[in-house]
Amino acid sequence: MPLVRVLLADDHTIVAEGLSGLLEGTFDLVRVVHDGRALLKAVEELRPDVVVTDIAMPMLNGVDAVRRIKNIRPETKVGHAYYARGGAVGC
Repeated sequence: MPLVRVLLADDHTIVAEGLSGLLEGTFDLVRVVHDGRALLKAVEELRPDVVVTDIAMPMLNGVDAVRRIKNIRPETKVGHAYYARGGAVGC
């Protein structure tokens, strides 16, 4: 069975690297992008099964990017990664 194709979007390099390390091997990490516009372009180009995105990113925030993704590729599953004070992480 092929691995689930995941596209990761986060503008914080250290967070993107950490999440990449967690995903690689278990999933097919197709690309890491660092802003909302690059996220939309990558979704159209790579057609991932799943997108994991930060909420606050430059060029286009994650919430608005997800709305657009749902219009252009509704079958793609989307999860938000967010970071709260004190280091809590949610999805």
